[in-house]
Amino acid sequence: MSTKLRLLFCLLVGNYTVSAQTVFLYQIPDANIMADKVTKGDGDTYGLGDWRCNVKAVLEGTVLKVSGDIVFTEKANDFSTIVGHFEQDYPVQALEQCKQCTILIDEPVGSVSGPNVGARGYKWYRGQGLIRKAKIQTDVFGADEGHIGGMIRFAPIKLVVHCDYAFDNATLKEP
Repeated sequence: MSTKLRLLFCLLVGNYTVSAQTVFLYQIPDANIMADKVTKGDGDTYGLGDWRCNVKAVLEGTVLKVSGDIVFTEKANDFSTIVGHFEQDYPVQALEQCKQCTILIDEPVGSVSGPNVGARGYKWYRGQGLIRKAKIQTDVFGADEGHIGGMIRFAPIKLVVHCDYAFDNATLKEP
């Protein structure tokens, strides 16, 4: 049998794998995060210092788990530190049909930070990565614990789905 015929015969009776990739954009709802635990000092930042907020997203099955931390630090007096945390689960129904696929999160982290601007109400800050922007109150008159923090607005998260399909004698089978 010639080489060309053997190759054709192998192609006709062999197995084939086809890969498909798609991208889902999922909009995470806004989340509230408040600094409600004093870890150092008297719990009043007196309008001095900085703050930062970091978030991350992980996918467990078809559930997107988003968590974040916010930290306010005072740069004078007793160097108060006030922290907060949030966690939220979001089922992504569009991924129900992709249980046999590999799913990656394109940009699973985000951050936003800024100076403590004193007791001037809420102010918008531009974020990076997963955080589009945040509306944060950095100080209040009196004790800050439980009163500083605010709302995080997320950028749409990109979920990259890669699926392999096997063909055997022209029959489609999922691995």
